[in-house]
Amino acid sequence: MTRAVVAVGVVAAAAVAAVLLIGQNAPAPAGPAPVAPLSVQAGFDPPTVTFGDRVDARVVVLMNRAAVRPSTLKLAADVAPLTQLAAPRTTRTTQGPLAVVTYEVPAACLSDGCVARTGDLPLHLPRVTAAVAGRSGRAVHLAVAWPVLHVHGRVNADDLAGSSPRFRGDATPQPPTYRVPPARLAELLDGLAVLLVLAGVAVAAVEVRRLAERRRGRAAAGGELARALRLAHEAESRPAPDRRRALGLLARVLEGRDRRLASAASDLAWARPHPGTEAVSSLVSEVEQEVPS
Repeated sequence: MTRAVVAVGVVAAAAVAAVLLIGQNAPAPAGPAPVAPLSVQAGFDPPTVTFGDRVDARVVVLMNRAAVRPSTLKLAADVAPLTQLAAPRTTRTTQGPLAVVTYEVPAACLSDGCVARTGDLPLHLPRVTAAVAGRSGRAVHLAVAWPVLHVHGRVNADDLAGSSPRFRGDATPQPPTYRVPPARLAELLDGLAVLLVLAGVAVAAVEVRRLAERRRGRAAAGGELARALRLAHEAESRPAPDRRRALGLLARVLEGRDRRLASAASDLAWARPHPGTEAVSSLVSEVEQEVPS
């Protein structure tokens, strides 16, 4: 008789605690709940929200202290795809033989995963799991489902259908105008490019001709110097008049190459009584060493 009275009292306390803690948002049990080692109930406050509104996800765990160890409780209550707004708050109380743990998480629907495309989105969250060590040494496990949370969108496709906002002014830019049409300008630039290419070719041709003339002039000058030196060598063994003429020719050829040697050749050509053979040979050797042919 005494045991029956105690059991009825525990059942009544569990039922009252669940109703008070979960409130109107949690599903009410069909009848008096048995005195189980572990009981879990989950709910939302409010049960229906609009996108971006705050909702409190609440889990209430009832544990029979005579059957389990409340301090070993491990609770997993994921609220994804809702966005958690603050740190969870856990409250522990004792009501007779029951240990009551209340777990609350403030959250809101802020991601694409909980956007209502047709005005109302029934949101299903992962199951809540709880585990606690029993006094007999065996662990007690329990998993319950969250109730369906209804999320209403603030704007849906129907609100946007046929929407055509009116503007006070026309923001469309005017078509551009040109002093010279782009096609005509492109033709002119192409023609100018052709003229520049032709001018470059002409300049290059003139420069090539100048280089060729300079090379021919240097070759001719080198030939004249070689001829003058050869005649001077030959004149060493010839009479004085031939030596004077050879030295005069060498002086004229050296005029544009080496003024000092040209003057020496001219002075030797008019030397008195006559240019010596050794002097002519020495001058020719100096010219061959110092003046490139």
